[in-house]
Amino acid sequence: MASLTIDPARRRFIPLWESTLGLATLLLPGTAFVCGLVLVSGRPGYVDLADPSTVPWTLWTIGVAGTIALFAGLLDLHYHVTGKRIVSKRERHGELVALGLGGAPLLVLMMLASVAESPARLLTPIVIVLGFTVVMVCLDEFVYHRKSCTPYEATLHRVIVFGNGTAFLAWFHWIANRG
Repeated sequence: MASLTIDPARRRFIPLWESTLGLATLLLPGTAFVCGLVLVSGRPGYVDLADPSTVPWTLWTIGVAGTIALFAGLLDLHYHVTGKRIVSKRERHGELVALGLGGAPLLVLMMLASVAESPARLLTPIVIVLGFTVVMVCLDEFVYHRKSCTPYEATLHRVIVFGNGTAFLAWFHWIANRG
């Protein structure tokens, strides 16, 4: 397999607003989840974060898998911000569709289900939005990234997808079995 080379003349740095938006999309889900856990900690039906031994394995899995995905995402953002690979307009559009129409509504639904009295009624919409998000991520990976990514960047993308997928499945298990 031939390795991809980067033409230094085509390198460009990502504008500050784009890198800031990218950083926000990386940090928001985990930060919102942790803040939500802190807000409900100790309430009836929720975990007490003051005693780590009572924290269920699903929340530990979310934390570990989410952190791994976060670090891979930060490395990928750094890779793009420093101009190592140009992101095409079509690829950027695909990522915005995946995040804006898939990831953002999914995050809101997950947050609502996390604090709902009966989260089961939100699981079907969550799975529907998840399906759309998965299709958009696959489109991004298989159409835009298949030939343009270096092996390093492809590895980062796999770690991001695996970490976020594992965290989502652990969250789903936690919600489905809570209370």
